[in-house]
This record gives sequence, structure tokens and C-alpha cells, in this order.
Amino acid sequence: MERRSTRRIKLDDVAKHAGVSRATASLVVRNSNLITPETHERVRASMKALGYIYNQSAGSLRSQKTKTLGMVIADISNPFYAQLASGIEWACYQQDFMTIFADSAEDGERQRMIIERLIQHNVAGVFLSASGDRSADDLVALGTAGIPAVQIMRHVERQNVPYVGPDNIAGIQLGIDHVVSLGKRNIAFIGGPPGKSSSEERLHGFKKGMSKHKLKVRKGFIQSSAISRHEAMNVTLALLNLPERPDAIICYNDLMAFGAMLAMQRLGITPGKHVALVGFDDIPESSLWTPSLTTVSIDARNIGRLAARVLLDKIANPHRVPRDIIVDPQLIVRESCGERMTES
Repeated sequence: MERRSTRRIKLDDVAKHAGVSRATASLVVRNSNLITPETHERVRASMKALGYIYNQSAGSLRSQKTKTLGMVIADISNPFYAQLASGIEWACYQQDFMTIFADSAEDGERQRMIIERLIQHNVAGVFLSASGDRSADDLVALGTAGIPAVQIMRHVERQNVPYVGPDNIAGIQLGIDHVVSLGKRNIAFIGGPPGKSSSEERLHGFKKGMSKHKLKVRKGFIQSSAISRHEAMNVTLALLNLPERPDAIICYNDLMAFGAMLAMQRLGITPGKHVALVGFDDIPESSLWTPSLTTVSIDARNIGRLAARVLLDKIANPHRVPRDIIVDPQLIVRESCGERMTES
């Protein structure tokens, strides 16, 4: 006689059997009209085959609004995101919301799984710093589940999903304006990973700034790098070994600028004395290097607080038209361009 398992069949089992996500299976059992008839039929067939019975009372409890928010960031090891998260958490705490933090590690598939888990936990809203080209699908999934979202620092094509972040184009132009005012003309740019909105905007800002000053971008003077000191160091070594090396380097962010400084140290080059160097973000470490780093400040904590304000307003007023907030950057002049270096 065949013995039947006494293990309770869960919605995860149904989703796996039907070949759909748990979020999709959940929408089917709640008779959502957002799911196609074909998917409805497939999930219902799996429910019948497995003997799954939907717990209506538990579902009602899960559908109630929570006081929990999700935040998906691209790289928790980047100090900038720690500051950003601090601003978000502080603002949310003031309104009695708890924030769950998750690191996508710049992995689109990992981000998708995190979003699915947040939907399962029925969070009240999500902050998303997009990590891959699937982010538009993740925003659609959140919208389908009725969970409001705000994009921070990076954005993808979207419908009614507000964005909070810096004016990347203007920020890079501030750096170019500054080094040009110091007489620099052979300016190089180390950009971020391709495919990110922030990378594209900062690259556009570099080209626009060079055009504004009628400066030619020399061959090999535009490079891209992973967001790491080590790779930026290697990219900088290659730049500085060109037959005609740059007299100024603008970096996608401060971490890359630190990598550029390490490269200069290896070659016996002093930032600010031989080559001007500009970062972007103004993380706390930028003021501690010798020479200290001239950088573009965008106030990560303030961006976090603003993003929290936008998301909490969306939760409280779901029918209000969402709005983007673009934060003006500010140039912080220190020593790495030479203008404030102490004479030795």
C-alpha cells in the first residue's frame, strides 16, 4: 500500500510544480485579474494535482498593510550606500517603519529573487537601486503585487515609479570646469560599468563638459571600470603609460579615484602636483587621503531621506502622481587638483 506524505503542501510547492514564481502563484489563488488565463489554468492544475488548499484567513492577514519597507542596493561594501541606507533608515524610523536591507551585489538575477522575497513578505514599499537590465521587470512585478516603489541613484524605463538621485551630468561638468580653470586640457575619464543609468549620465556629462570648453577627447582617454579600487588602479596605470598621458582624470566615484591614487603612487606621481584628480560622491574617506580628494558631493544621507519621504508619501497617498527629485551636486575643493596643496 502506497503511503502518502503527511507534509503540508505549501504555495512554494505549487509555484515550483507550475513553473512560476511564488508571487505569481499567490496572485492566482487570490483570483487576481493581472494574471493571464493560461497561467491561471496551469497554477490551478498544479493546486489540484498536489492537493493544495488555500488558507483564506491566513491570506487575509497577509494582505493587511505592514510597517516594513524593503531596500535593495547594488553593493553594500560601497561606503556611499551605507550613508544612503542610513538616511533612509532614519527617515523611515521617524514614521514607525522598519527597513529590511538586501544587497543585490550588482547581480540582476539575485535582485529578482530579492524582489520576489519582499513581495512574499508583503512589504509596504521598496527602495530600489537598479543592478541590471531586468530591473524594469522587477518594477512591474512590484506594481502587479500592489507594492509602491522608488528608484534611487539609478533608474530604468518605468511607469509611475519615481526616481530620487543626483544630477549626474551637472556633477561631472563641475569637475571638468574646475580642472579647466586650473589650466588642464588633456582630461581623461574613468567611467562606471556600462548599462547603468548613472554610468551613462556621467559619461554624457564628461563629453558635454569637454564640448563646452571646446576640448578634444584624446584616443584612449575614456575608460570604464568595475566599481573597485583595484580595477580602477589598473585602468589608471594604463592611462598614465600612454605616450601622451592626461594632466587630469575625472572618476565615476570616489572609490575609483582612490584606485587612481594608488596607481599614481606606484608610478611616483603626486595627485595635484603632476596630475589633477576629481572623484564623485564625497564619502568620508575622501578627506582622509594625502593629498585629500577633490570631489563632487551629492549628500548620500540627504538623498536617502528624500527617497524615504517620496515612498512614504506614495504609501499614504497611492493615487497622487509620483514625482522625481533630482539633487544638485556641489564641488568640494581639496588637494588632489593642486590648488590647496601645502608646499613641501
